[in-house]
Amino acid sequence: MPKSADCKQNRDALKPLREGTSQDQRLALPLDPNFAPVDQRDVAHGMVFAQAYASFLNYFNANNVKDGDWTPFYGTDVSVQLALTAVQDVEFYRGRIKEFLDFLKDLGFGSDETKAKDYLGYLFSSVGSLARQLDRLKDALPQDLTLKGMLRGLIVNQLAPALHRLISYYKADLAVTPDSDRLIADLQPGLELFGAQTVPFSAVFASGLGQEWITDASPDWASYTGAIAADASVYGSGIEPFQRINHIATHNMFTSVLDQFLKSYARVANEGKQALEKTLTDRDDHQPHYALFLAFLRLFAYARDAANTLTARHLDFYYREILCLKEKPARPGQVHLLAELARQVEDRLFPEGELFKAGKDAQGKDAFYAGDADFVANQAKVTELKTVYRHGSEKVGLLSPSGVDQGRLFASPVANSADGKGAELTSEDKSWHPFHNKRYQDGSLAAIDMPRAETGFAVASHYLFLAQGSRTVTVTFQQPAPVSGDFTADVICSFTTKKGWLDKSPLSFSQVTGGLRVVVALTGADPAVTPYLSETHGYNFDTSLPVLMVRLRHRDDAKFRYESLEDVTITGLELTVEVQDLKGAALANDFGPVDASKPFQPFGPSPLANSAFIIGSKELFQKKLTSATLHLTWQGTPAPYGGKTVNAVTEYLQGGRWHPYLTTVQTSVTDSSFTLLGDPQTSEALPYLDAPDPTEDEQFTTVSRNGFVRLRLDDDFGQSSYEQALIDYIKRVTDADPNNDGTRPTPPTGPFVTELTLDYAATQTILLDKADADLFAGRQARFFSLAPFGTAEQHPYLKATIPTADASVYLLPQFKHQNRDDLMLPQGQKVKHEAEFYIGISDLVPPRNLALLFQVVDGSADPLSVKPKPHIEWSYLKQNEWVPFAKDGVDDRTAELIDSGIVTFAVPREASAENSVLPAGMHWLRAAVAENADSVCRLIMVAAQALRATFADRGNDPAFPATPLPAGTISKLDQPDAAVKGITQPFPGFGGRGKESPGDFYTRISERLRHKDRAIAQWDYEHLILEAFPQVYRVKCLNHTQYEPDASGTGIYRELAPGHVTVVAIPNQRFTHLRDPLRPYTSLGLLEEITRFVEARTSCFVKLHVKNPQFEEVRVDCKVRLHPGLDQSFYGQKISEAITRFLSPWAFPGGGSPTFGGVVRKSVLINFMEDLPYVDCVTDFRLFHTYRDEHDLQRTVEVNEAVGSKAVSVLVSARKHTIAFIDPAGVSAPAEVCRCAV
Repeated sequence: MPKSADCKQNRDALKPLREGTSQDQRLALPLDPNFAPVDQRDVAHGMVFAQAYASFLNYFNANNVKDGDWTPFYGTDVSVQLALTAVQDVEFYRGRIKEFLDFLKDLGFGSDETKAKDYLGYLFSSVGSLARQLDRLKDALPQDLTLKGMLRGLIVNQLAPALHRLISYYKADLAVTPDSDRLIADLQPGLELFGAQTVPFSAVFASGLGQEWITDASPDWASYTGAIAADASVYGSGIEPFQRINHIATHNMFTSVLDQFLKSYARVANEGKQALEKTLTDRDDHQPHYALFLAFLRLFAYARDAANTLTARHLDFYYREILCLKEKPARPGQVHLLAELARQVEDRLFPEGELFKAGKDAQGKDAFYAGDADFVANQAKVTELKTVYRHGSEKVGLLSPSGVDQGRLFASPVANSADGKGAELTSEDKSWHPFHNKRYQDGSLAAIDMPRAETGFAVASHYLFLAQGSRTVTVTFQQPAPVSGDFTADVICSFTTKKGWLDKSPLSFSQVTGGLRVVVALTGADPAVTPYLSETHGYNFDTSLPVLMVRLRHRDDAKFRYESLEDVTITGLELTVEVQDLKGAALANDFGPVDASKPFQPFGPSPLANSAFIIGSKELFQKKLTSATLHLTWQGTPAPYGGKTVNAVTEYLQGGRWHPYLTTVQTSVTDSSFTLLGDPQTSEALPYLDAPDPTEDEQFTTVSRNGFVRLRLDDDFGQSSYEQALIDYIKRVTDADPNNDGTRPTPPTGPFVTELTLDYAATQTILLDKADADLFAGRQARFFSLAPFGTAEQHPYLKATIPTADASVYLLPQFKHQNRDDLMLPQGQKVKHEAEFYIGISDLVPPRNLALLFQVVDGSADPLSVKPKPHIEWSYLKQNEWVPFAKDGVDDRTAELIDSGIVTFAVPREASAENSVLPAGMHWLRAAVAENADSVCRLIMVAAQALRATFADRGNDPAFPATPLPAGTISKLDQPDAAVKGITQPFPGFGGRGKESPGDFYTRISERLRHKDRAIAQWDYEHLILEAFPQVYRVKCLNHTQYEPDASGTGIYRELAPGHVTVVAIPNQRFTHLRDPLRPYTSLGLLEEITRFVEARTSCFVKLHVKNPQFEEVRVDCKVRLHPGLDQSFYGQKISEAITRFLSPWAFPGGGSPTFGGVVRKSVLINFMEDLPYVDCVTDFRLFHTYRDEHDLQRTVEVNEAVGSKAVSVLVSARKHTIAFIDPAGVSAPAEVCRCAV
């Protein structure tokens, strides 16, 4: 068995459960100077103290006789009564009430009956005593105070009815006999309210309260209480005393009385504080001696405040004077600016420190930003943005077959658009992804909103001049390595015609013995194949020859076959054309041109020896023919006189002279087919023209030099013999010659043609295995690759001038680069790209530095993806080949498109603008990723001529650096320059921070003295990260834990991994734009920053993993009945949202924060749902928990209690819950069954 440390998944049952540390938990209360002030009292406390102290001072009258105490001097002023109100500790009173209730609500304390009765008595006493003191306060306050009227109204409208109910409950218990069975102990809890001790409720019940407490027409308190009916319903029907006490303690009618008095108590205390302040500042009727005392108390507050700075002064003394530490200074903010030069200016230097006007600060002073470094602006601009994306294994849509889109290529001609073709962006922030445009719905990929890429190859050759007849084109590729598979259904072939492209499905496209072969046929009904014209045919083939284009077909029922043919290299190709029934040749005989549209005599009306029939066809005679046959349809079979044999000898025109073949080619004139070639075995094929000629066929003239063959008769048809025989025959008949046999001579039948057609085959070989300049210059055909945004001729010679280019000629366009930087791969290995992002730059004159601003949406990269290092391969386009930038040719300040920033390129002189694989007239840059295209952020802008500037403090407001500079604030230089047309600040500033506050300073230094800026213990890791990254809310450090998830959530999770430390971070939602609020992932960029930060402070032997938590879904499936008349559709959404808010409160404004681990109980959720005001009842409730088990398999199980499965787990709400409704009309009450009838 493998050791647990070798497994990818293991758990440590002894590892303690921790929630990590949050930003709130960093704040150590003892470090707060206000935590334990030397003197916590205020003016009100001084007045109350003086009143109490006066009661201990004896008063001696004028006769020096003891006559009471000093209370009349310090206890009668109206301010004293208000001071008593202001110093009330409502929270302490509330806490004691809660303590008494919590005990009584807990059935576990049922054995302590005596304590239960005492606590119930305390509750009654607390309320009764509070009513008594409020009544006394009401009477003591003067009439002109608004507090008196407010208190009277509060008693009459709210407190008196509540006390009425409480008395009814008390009387119900009072009636119980014997006294030992009573539930309310006649005790008081020993609290102090308004300067007086609480009393048992019986004392208040007996002594009574003011008239405002009487809710009926009773004349006095005794009559009022006597008329109140006892109410024992709140005690329930329990037998045991504790059961009855528990029943009243949990009864809403009883607890509502407590809540009402607590709210009123808090309101009176708050109003008392306000009234007291008014009496101290607005009243002028204080007694002189008391006014002097009040003045002393107000002045004494300054001394008290000074004494309360002792804690802060002690901290400052130790931190600042002994340790010589100080607060972090303010960090100046920064901005990205775009410079635009005047039209006539080629470039302009912005030196380091050049100032830009940034408006005014809060004090009205001018603010400036200064350039961070020397920057040379030029006229280059970003003109076009394009994307090519190769899809992975993720299923697209619910209806598409699994795997059918794997490897499919997509291409967006306008990357920064909603559909890839230029539609307006629909996202709220107008952002777009540089490498793809995926659309997700309910957590799954619904669609890829990009056009499908057009890829393939093309052959341009004059052999494709195919005007008429049945035409078959065969292209056979010679490749070093064969490829398996039949691709016939996966391509579409297109020919250039006069009206555009003619699409034809191939007869076959597969590997054969001679190579990879594609065969396509044209029928006689198809139009002629004509030369390529960009205006007619589009694309951008660099040729004027006819073109056969073969494109990969995108099928919805099968995979895209690019990956099957992607690595096919070719060393040459053989183009074969076979034509049957070609008509329309230029015909002539000894008498001139012949019109073949009607029957004609090819050798004239009276064929003689050496009579010739001349055939001319530019389609034939500019090709290297392997066969050529003339087919004639005779009106009648030619018959020379006397049965003599007449042959037609084939001759060809070359250099203006007719030449016979060395091996005489002759055919009987009575045949219907005539070969036009010599013996190919003896190299006597018909000579052909080197220069393609697409013009119309010309008639033979005396100046014709080439391009014709003739059929020359080697004898006549016996016409003269026939004429002589006919004369002899007539003479014999006339002379009645007895030797006349009576047979009239048969005249010869001359050639008379009703139809003429040509059949031929021609083969052309295109060599693509040598980078020879002469071969390249003399080529008569061209091979192109068809890329998504253009075409490019492929030839080894074109690649020879680029050292980094792959010398091989590929069948299809390539999306790959040669490895340079990845140490895990061999140097020079081909690395296939998942996606490519093209940036078109106009008006760039290399060599130049080009600074591009990439503005990203922070945190929009997929937090679950694993970003490789290095990730992005930058290259520029040179003669249709991508050339990687030198290692020092790219200065990337975006962390490979994770952060907003500037990428500066040193574009070399060799970068070319005249390319065809992408639109010509501009320079092109490429950002390519081999994998994990989701590991970069969405973009808002890509713009040229970018520079960064930093706030330059000129005695400005200290708060200015901490406030991000609004977009558009900077628009001009401090010193205007005619060479600069404008300065643009497209986005708000960033990075600024105000001076560290004293509280943050104390916290940071306290932590620093403990961890000493070294990450050793878990506490160190967590507090170091939280201090350095305020955008992180909670951090959990797991020692000896290896957590390396992949994009699917699987991977390595070992809690028994010595040497490994895992840090899991949850972002602070105030600083973070969350892709999914239900799952608060920390951005990849921030995780990278944390990793670099911690690695600099921990041991080199620690293997650090900084990751996002593993979120585990909790889903509800239940049936609900709404209250009658409520709309099910609307309230169904409300219920689902309420459940989501309950399970993931952080996803909503004012909600809580995520915690590690956690427990979700089924019973708690049911209770929550039943308490919703629109829910009548809940039934068939099921709770599901989705997590990964110890074998790293995802499981969804029904549970009564969902608990996080790992130390890195956070329970979150599912995106959707299943809520079914019970129709109230279909629910009938169960029929009662009478037992006696059974």
